Amino acid sequence: MKDRFRVGEVAKLFQLSPSTLRYYDEIGLFQPKYVDADTSYRYYTIEQFVVLDTIIFLKKNGFSIKDIQQQLEHRTPENTKALLKQKLGEVEEEMERLKKVSEKIKNKIYTIEEGISLSEDPSLVYRSFPKRAISYLYNDSPIDLMKELESLYLKDLEGLSSAGLGYDGFFTGDFGAVVEIDSLKEGSVKYRAVFELLHQEKEALKTSYLKPGLYACYPHHGPYETIKSTHSFVIKRLQKDGYRMNGAPVEIAMLDESVIQDKTAYVTLIQIPVDNKG
Repeated sequence: MKDRFRVGEVAKLFQLSPSTLRYYDEIGLFQPKYVDADTSYRYYTIEQFVVLDTIIFLKKNGFSIKDIQQQLEHRTPENTKALLKQKLGEVEEEMERLKKVSEKIKNKIYTIEEGISLSEDPSLVYRSFPKRAISYLYNDSPIDLMKELESLYLKDLEGLSSAGLGYDGFFTGDFGAVVEIDSLKEGSVKYRAVFELLHQEKEALKTSYLKPGLYACYPHHGPYETIKSTHSFVIKRLQKDGYRMNGAPVEIAMLDESVIQDKTAYVTLIQIPVDNKG
């Protein structure tokens, strides 16, 4: 049985590039065991294959060259177990992170799909909500959000940075605002709060809640500057249907500048808390 193999042969057997084997040779990780005295050809022996198999396993599963070298130089059951347990912890932590990433992406896809559906078939519906977890980005005196949005955004970025909190980006979030009711009577619409809907727990953020109950829901289709007329339409309709407002309207961005360029195609879902008149 053949027991000596050139670099190219070993590379083919283990589906590696010859350059990878030469690199392992250069750093002393895995070197040919036999050198032909006449030809100076270097050969690996079949007994070495178990070592290469170990290297391949560890490399494919995220171990560094340094870790692999230390493992090969100090092979004991205890050391091997400790190395694998450490990696298992890292893998499980990464799995948890990826699970959260997956949920964020799913939530964003759902929001986009719902926004498209609302733009294609706008209708007033009355929907009951449980309390919804939110994190306030702003919760103070009423402001003109069209004028203050950029400064609020910058302030939030600065707050995250100074607190040393991770920045996940705003793209995957569902953001909303609480309307100042009196501003719907005259002048531009003002907002007394801006928030992010929390689909997942965020330990570093203080959690508040939108109140549970029945909401009149209707999509505003178009730029934010024209949303006041849609509020007026919804209020008239809900009153006609025998309901009355019992709280501040909420706006949820469904299709905004993060996913669409044309402002006239924005979709913002208006949600007004209501109860029966009688």
